[in-house]
Amino acid sequence: MIQLIVKSLEKMQPYVPLLQTLVWPTFISILLLIFRKHAGGIVEAIRHRIEKGSSVKAGPFEIGEDLKGLEYAKPEVKPPQLTVDKTAQNWDQERSKIYENNRGLFLTHVIAPSNKPKQKYDIYIYLIKHKSTDFSNVEFAEFFFGHMWGSKVYKEHLNQGVIGISTSAYGPFLCTCRVHMKDKTIIFLSRYIDFEMERLIEAQHLL
Repeated sequence: MIQLIVKSLEKMQPYVPLLQTLVWPTFISILLLIFRKHAGGIVEAIRHRIEKGSSVKAGPFEIGEDLKGLEYAKPEVKPPQLTVDKTAQNWDQERSKIYENNRGLFLTHVIAPSNKPKQKYDIYIYLIKHKSTDFSNVEFAEFFFGHMWGSKVYKEHLNQGVIGISTSAYGPFLCTCRVHMKDKTIIFLSRYIDFEMERLIEAQHLL
């Protein structure tokens, strides 16, 4: 029996180099079959990152080299009385004025890949309040996206603790908002609805 096995192995010896050559192509083919649903997305994401001039690194993928090069502003806690720079005081006054004029209200948005035809992202735009979730002094808010939405004004009230609106788009756009307070004053807000968060979305797809 052992002699038969030895003879069989001897007969296979000329084919060993060929088998060794086929190992890696076979292994790669199996991987592509397993991840065939994601292969197209990975290639497309890599192409997109290269076109934007960002680096792509495998194992794990690395993105955002342009952002990593930004100067880091280290948070520092200092008592207000130590701030003697007049320029810094002017900046502080400007910030405080914005908080005051807005009544602590600001616009924010999040995006998610869309499955709607011809749209790239689903977008959720809503009000947030600085250090608070109390919107009891807000009557309603009006949102305007421009002519691509038929120049329509969307009037939104508090709904499940949120005042906002959702939409879909294939490109960034400007959202303007008028917040009507219960004391009859109106606060004007705006936000550029960008797709910068797609950096993280693509990174998750690549990993």
